Amino acid sequence: MTRQRIYRSTYPPPQCPTSISLPQFLTQYNPDAASQHAWRLRERYRLGAGDVVGISAPSSVAHVQLIHAVLWTGATVALMNFLSTPDDFIHYFTVCKPKLLEIGPNLYGIFVEALAEVPSLGQIDGISLLGSHLGLVKVSRDLARPFLLRLNSAQYPLDFSCKKSLSVFDLSFSDSREHTPAICFSSGTSGKPKGVELSHHNLISSLAGIRSTDPAFNNSDSRSIFFAPLCHIYGLNTVGLMGVWLGSYTMLMKKYSLDKLLELASTYEANTLRIVPSIALAMTKTAKLDVYDLTSIKFIMCSGAALQPEVIQVLYKRFNHAPIFQGYGMTETDIATLWTHERNHIGSVGRLFANVEARIVDDDLNNVDDGHDGEMLVRGPTVLRLLIPTDRKKELIKYKGFQVAPSDLEGILTSHPFVDEGVVCARWDEKEGTEVPMAYVTLSNIVPKDPRGRHNAVMEIGRFLNGKVSPYKRLRGGVEILQEIPKTASGKILRRFLPARLTRAWSAKL
Repeated sequence: MTRQRIYRSTYPPPQCPTSISLPQFLTQYNPDAASQHAWRLRERYRLGAGDVVGISAPSSVAHVQLIHAVLWTGATVALMNFLSTPDDFIHYFTVCKPKLLEIGPNLYGIFVEALAEVPSLGQIDGISLLGSHLGLVKVSRDLARPFLLRLNSAQYPLDFSCKKSLSVFDLSFSDSREHTPAICFSSGTSGKPKGVELSHHNLISSLAGIRSTDPAFNNSDSRSIFFAPLCHIYGLNTVGLMGVWLGSYTMLMKKYSLDKLLELASTYEANTLRIVPSIALAMTKTAKLDVYDLTSIKFIMCSGAALQPEVIQVLYKRFNHAPIFQGYGMTETDIATLWTHERNHIGSVGRLFANVEARIVDDDLNNVDDGHDGEMLVRGPTVLRLLIPTDRKKELIKYKGFQVAPSDLEGILTSHPFVDEGVVCARWDEKEGTEVPMAYVTLSNIVPKDPRGRHNAVMEIGRFLNGKVSPYKRLRGGVEILQEIPKTASGKILRRFLPARLTRAWSAKL
């Protein structure tokens, strides 16, 4: 399949705006716009296959347009969370080595600060997404290795329209498994987020597999309000690619609020709700469901973590028995989802997607018996092309759909003088309906032994870490003191024996 496939839709064009924040809206993606913008990208920046464009901005129509314009040239989009800290961006830039940066509103200063720490990139071109024109900026903390961030007064998309067009990048005579159109960042196992290289073959296989697995749910009749960030594989697939291919209606929210989500769903007669467990839980407790007319809702898709059966039952009744799907997957691959006719299988993530194979194995890679815990091995065309860099098995924390790597926080945690040893894990928050990061520490000898001194130390440790990370990485589960961190004889931390992990495992078996 060639790249042209995702720009061809046999479905009628939608009539609903795709953005609540802009005066303009898209009714159906126009390939001519992609080809014109691509021509400008090629002309101004010599952009082509092998080049990387870093994109970091809140959701908008222009965000989607830029992704497609970059793909049209054959270059790669590297999608980065706009809520990231300068330290996060330093890591992203080091991993993906962008030639061009799209700079979203309010990110200019953060980008300059981060680029100053990655002088090996040399000169970087930047364009402003829906912002003011910016001039030439030179920053250097090392006079021997200055870097240049050049913003040539280009504002996207206003300054990229033209009468010339670029032919779409053609993979007809190439191996689509070896071409990388997108890099998304995943928390991975340990350390900092890993760059997940997704091939053209991966993305097309994902779209085809999702569509063919349940066409009753994935089709041009879908109308949804979407608030998840487009930097996530969920946003890229659902809005950036699938929505364009199928011609479905999608309205983008820049910032989530439950009241606004329900209001928009009612106003635009959305038939699909795409939510995460914390929002599902909030819906069971709010009276707003009775304020708005939500009779148009026919499907509910919940991703990010398993829904509690009692939450499913309440939503099932409140939304007139609309089927509730739980998707199961990751940045690296699609795995499974409930099918429309399996709506009553409460607690199940359903069947494997089309073209996906899986085994549940023990530590020796032997298949486990029914009812026993194990790890999943997945095979199929949607499995990532490459991981930059690779690492071990995941200890991932999922906070409201955001991925948090414990070891990313542990490096900061253990740098505090009050901390002798420290470890981060997930704690389940019943009230929020999501995992939250929490820390266990053993205190150093400089901390007073009295209860007040230990309490003050714990509060200081929490403030210290929370001040250095993105909002979604904060220790919302708190900091607790242990006499000893559980470890193997060789010194490896046994996370499964941490109190919060033991509590969650016991609850799951009740």
